[in-house]
Amino acid sequence: MIKKVSLHIYNAQILDVFNQKFEKTELWIDKNLIYYRGKSNELKAEKEFDAKGQYIIPGLIDAHLHIESSLLAPSELAKLELKHGVTRIFADPHEIGSVAGVSGLFYMIEEARNTPLHIHYMLPSSVPAAPFEHAGAVLAADALKPFYGFPEVNGLAEVMDFPAVENGDPDMLEKIRDAQAAGKHADGHGAGLSREQLAVYRSVGIDTDHEATSGKEALQRIQSGMKVFIRQGTVEQDERAILPVVRKNNQSYFSFCTDDKSAIDIEKEGSIDHNINLAIKEGIPSERAFTMASYNAAQAPAFRKCRCFS
Repeated sequence: MIKKVSLHIYNAQILDVFNQKFEKTELWIDKNLIYYRGKSNELKAEKEFDAKGQYIIPGLIDAHLHIESSLLAPSELAKLELKHGVTRIFADPHEIGSVAGVSGLFYMIEEARNTPLHIHYMLPSSVPAAPFEHAGAVLAADALKPFYGFPEVNGLAEVMDFPAVENGDPDMLEKIRDAQAAGKHADGHGAGLSREQLAVYRSVGIDTDHEATSGKEALQRIQSGMKVFIRQGTVEQDERAILPVVRKNNQSYFSFCTDDKSAIDIEKEGSIDHNINLAIKEGIPSERAFTMASYNAAQAPAFRKCRCFS
């Protein structure tokens, strides 16, 4: 029996992220999902498209960023991201949460619904950022917990208050437990932490980090069982320092993020596509760089626990 699908793309070079190679093959797409890859006599498409040898890769993913750093609303930033091949981002609305509290979080969620870019939020873990700071709002565990009912919310963002975790602060531990109880994930923020301190994070279930600034720190995180988001933004630019330790046998632990990047820099040099271009220039095979920017990021805990196809 012949099955009808929506679209047939042929004569294309398609990235096989599982074997990390480009393959001249075909794609059969039905209802916006890839139904089959390869030649088939049992499928018929409503629309045929000759790719004429062009390359097809998965959508790029920014594993961690702050939309507020772009000085744009979510839907406006999305216009830039989509131009650069980014189809999904994981954002921490820490800045607006610090000023506007829960109303700021509601705004970011609602406004992000105005774009086809998939915008997922990780709830800000430390508002205020330090006990002596007050920018206008306080977000304790009981204020954050209801937000796990939103499909756009995928967990707790970068837990930056390491002393609170180490000292067993009740509110911080409750935030982490609430995320996990909702089937979500808590991201790490291990700036300057030793392997012993990273173990404290791991003991509460935190296994991602974007604060590695050197190859040595990146390897320490991998040895601790953590995924590493290689950061290349406007201020923090760690990629060149980390890439030398990315090897074929450990590359699955690495993906890319921008963290804080201005709209001007995104327009000028790119978003995650800039991370890819830099990686290729530094000697990372293109197939590996594209895989890190897509499939690897999709294997990070926050993505795996999202309702991405609901």
